[in-house]
Amino acid sequence: MKMKPLLSLIFLTVAIAVNAQTYSISKTVNILGDTIETYKDKNGKEIATTKYSTDILGNKIKTFTGLNGKNTGSIKKSKDILGNEIAEWYDGNGREIRSTKKSTDILGNKTVAFLDKNGRQTAAIQTSTDILGNETKRITDANGRDIRSIQKSTDILGNKTIAILDENRRQIAAIQTSTDILGNETKTVTGPRGETIGSIQKSKDIFGDEIITFYNGRGQTNTTIKTSTDIFGNKTKTITGQNGQQLLSINTTNDIFGNTITSVNGNEDIESEKLLMDLLLDPEGDSVQ
Repeated sequence: MKMKPLLSLIFLTVAIAVNAQTYSISKTVNILGDTIETYKDKNGKEIATTKYSTDILGNKIKTFTGLNGKNTGSIKKSKDILGNEIAEWYDGNGREIRSTKKSTDILGNKTVAFLDKNGRQTAAIQTSTDILGNETKRITDANGRDIRSIQKSTDILGNKTIAILDENRRQIAAIQTSTDILGNETKTVTGPRGETIGSIQKSKDIFGDEIITFYNGRGQTNTTIKTSTDIFGNKTKTITGQNGQQLLSINTTNDIFGNTITSVNGNEDIESEKLLMDLLLDPEGDSVQ
C-alpha cells in the first residue's frame, strides 16, 4: 500500500541533555529523497541544517546552512569517465575553494591528490601494497617531496604494526596492536627510540560490557570508558578518570516512537568537556584504528 508523501517522511530526533540543557538534531527525508538534518539550540531555534541530495547525474551533494538559513557551503562528490572519485568544496557563494581526486593505477596503487581552488596540487597521499601485503602510505608536498610515510605490517602471529616515518624515512613513532588469547586487544604507542608513550586496551567483562582503558607511558591508568547495554538495547557509557572518579555518564535510550534520547551528566571541568566532545564527535571510538 502506497503512503502519502507527507506520511512517508522519516522523522528522527536525537535530544542531548547536558546539565539540564537540551539540544536536538532532527532528521527528515523529503519526497525527493533528500535527507535533511536540522540542528536546534536549547530554545528550539534553528541554528544550522545539512542537506544530503543526489542530482540527476548521480553526484552526491551535501549542503550546509547556518543561522537564518544562510548558505555556508557545500561538498559535491562525483566520478569522472575514468572512475576517479572527485570531491569539490564550495563556499557559501558557490565558489570552489578546494578539491580532492582519488585514483587507482593498473597495479592497484591508490593516490589521493589535494588541489587548491585553481586545480593546482598542494599535497598527495600515495598508497601501495607489497607482495607480503604490507601497506605503505607516502605523504608528499606540492613538489612531490616526501613529508611523512606510514607503513602497515602484520607479523606471523597476527600482530599489527603501524610505523610513522619522517621525510628521511626515520621512524618517529609506531603503533603496535596485539590480541591475547582472551580476545583482549592492546594498542601500544612508542616513540622514536622505542620508548612507550601510552597504550589502549579493549576488553569485555563477564557481562559482555566493553571496557576501553587508556594508560600513560608508565603503565598507569589515565581514563576508562565502560559501555554496557541492557535487555532493551539502551546503552550507558561511563567514563572515569585516573583516580577512579566518574567524569561523565552518557545514557542512550529509545522511546516507543523510535526517537533516540541521549542524556549526558558530567563534571563542569576542562577534562570532562574534552571527553564529552571526543565522545559526541566519535562515539564508537573510530579514531582509534
